Amino acid sequence: MQDRALAFLRVRRLVGSSLLALAASAAGLACTDDGPLSDQEMTQLRAFMLPAGPPADPTNAFADNPDAATLGKKLYFETRYSGKLIAPFNADGANGALGPAGAEGKVGCASCHDPATAGADRRSKPNQTSLGASYTNRNAPTVINAAYSPAWQFWDGSADSLWSQALSPPEGTAECAGSRLKVVHVLHDNYHDEFEAVFGAGALPDSIASLPGDGMPGNNPDPNMRCTPGVATEPFNDDYDCLLSDGDRLIVNRAYANFGKAIAAYERQLISNNFDPSPFDRFMAGDQEAMAPAAVRGARLFIGHAGCTECHRGPMFTDYAFHNIGVPQTGQYVPTTDLGRVDGISKLTTADPNVVRFDRSSDFSDKKDDAYLLALGTTAPSSATGQFKTPTLRNVSKTAPYMHDGAYQTLWEVVNHYNFGGATGNYAGERDPAIAPLMLTDAELADLVEFLEALEDGALSQSVDQTLLARP
Repeated sequence: MQDRALAFLRVRRLVGSSLLALAASAAGLACTDDGPLSDQEMTQLRAFMLPAGPPADPTNAFADNPDAATLGKKLYFETRYSGKLIAPFNADGANGALGPAGAEGKVGCASCHDPATAGADRRSKPNQTSLGASYTNRNAPTVINAAYSPAWQFWDGSADSLWSQALSPPEGTAECAGSRLKVVHVLHDNYHDEFEAVFGAGALPDSIASLPGDGMPGNNPDPNMRCTPGVATEPFNDDYDCLLSDGDRLIVNRAYANFGKAIAAYERQLISNNFDPSPFDRFMAGDQEAMAPAAVRGARLFIGHAGCTECHRGPMFTDYAFHNIGVPQTGQYVPTTDLGRVDGISKLTTADPNVVRFDRSSDFSDKKDDAYLLALGTTAPSSATGQFKTPTLRNVSKTAPYMHDGAYQTLWEVVNHYNFGGATGNYAGERDPAIAPLMLTDAELADLVEFLEALEDGALSQSVDQTLLARP
């Protein structure tokens, strides 16, 4: 069956558009039940209706502060803290690169999570993993509606809040290739008054001007041998580990945490509620003409025989859990192996004394909460190998490519993956036994795609602050 699936997908890549058109035209033959959805089906679908807004985040006291969101938007599009673009992956006009190799100050949050393209990466080529300072290991997921996630962020869940998630890419070698010292200097030199208006006087003291311009914690496995002052000893970054006093480190880390909290405040505005309603939302509000008959049939399949609600449920069409669905690790810049959730848990539970923690349980959290981390235990179970977080399906028609490694370019390929119970190819761990062949017809798959397309939000709503949400 899996060999058949792979062959089928290869054919689809060659003639997918014409086959999809034929399937769509035949959709009326697939389901004899073209009538309205039953009361029971409508009750099931109501579980997907939007709430008033994302849940509160007590670990970020500035989460719903309008001034923090305004500042956070500026920081979301800020790039001056990023480091050099890495050769040979970056060249002007190639691969969607942001500039030539060696150029600095080119990468920020919006580079791979552009609100103008549904909060996802439509720039990097080939259209699989995202290109920042270098090629990352994964396809950048959308940030639209990320604020609804109860805890885990990233494909592997390696951050436990929206604000702590924002602190990883600036120091990621392949993402921004920057450092927290560079971030704090950019804040001090360009956002001092705005930052202190939000986070309080002294949040960016003048002493920052005398600190080294670049640096972040090293990975010294022996805390008794932190560094040799004035000597560049790998894997240390001496500017941070050796030249800063404990008091200076606290100032830098506090400002860096607040940097993430401001960005999170902005991202909490990037939600479906602030855009014109999708056809699905209009349909659920009583507009029976908002979804085409094919999309209505697709909705019936989604909550019925196709079994999509096994993982895609609730207002964001996700269970926020982690599953191994057998996505092949294949592509030009896709790593041969990706352990997924196992790596995410390892990062969250590390005992390395040189790692500065910015999680919910840390001193930088505005309300300490260790419940999520304690629930993980001390080591990742083997069953977490190759598991990735269930993505939201809202706006899914605008967020290609799909899966953690961008393995599929179209929704047709995605539904075929599930229809055949996964695909052949290398992937870590054991596929979830729930991923089994569905044996849906081409016309039924076309109906499912129609329904997924009906989850696309409209334009930015006229009822919200246009200056806050529109791209600068």
